Amino acid sequence: MASTLATRKQSAAIRDRMREIRSDLPYDVDDARARVKQLSDWKYHFARRPLPILAAVAIVGYLIVPSSHRQQPNIVVHRSNAEQTAAPAKKGVLSGIVAAAGTMLLRQAVSLATSHFTNKFNQGSRP
Repeated sequence: MASTLATRKQSAAIRDRMREIRSDLPYDVDDARARVKQLSDWKYHFARRPLPILAAVAIVGYLIVPSSHRQQPNIVVHRSNAEQTAAPAKKGVLSGIVAAAGTMLLRQAVSLATSHFTNKFNQGSRP
C-alpha cells in the first residue's frame, strides 16, 4: 500500500487524538466516579428536591405499613357483674411518620453533638 501525504496526515491526526484521549482518561474517570457518588447520595437529592422526596417516602411508607382490613377483636373486661368493652388502641399513619421523623431528628442531633464535642476535644489537645 502506498503511503501518501493524506494518509500520513490522517495517521498523525489519529495518533494525536489517541494521545489526547490517553492523557484525559484519568480525569474523565475521576469525574465519572464523583458523579456516581453524587447520584447515589440521598442527601444531595433531598437538598435539591425535599418536597417530592418527602411525598414519595410518605406514599411508600403508607403502602408498606400493613393495613387493618381485619376487624380486631374487642377486649372484654369483667367487673362485678358488669361487662365493659374496650377496643385496642389503633396507631395511625401520622403517628408512624412523626415517630420516624423524631428518630431521624434524634439521630442527627446525636451525630451533630458527637462531632461538635470531638472537634472541641481535638482542639483542646493541640498545643
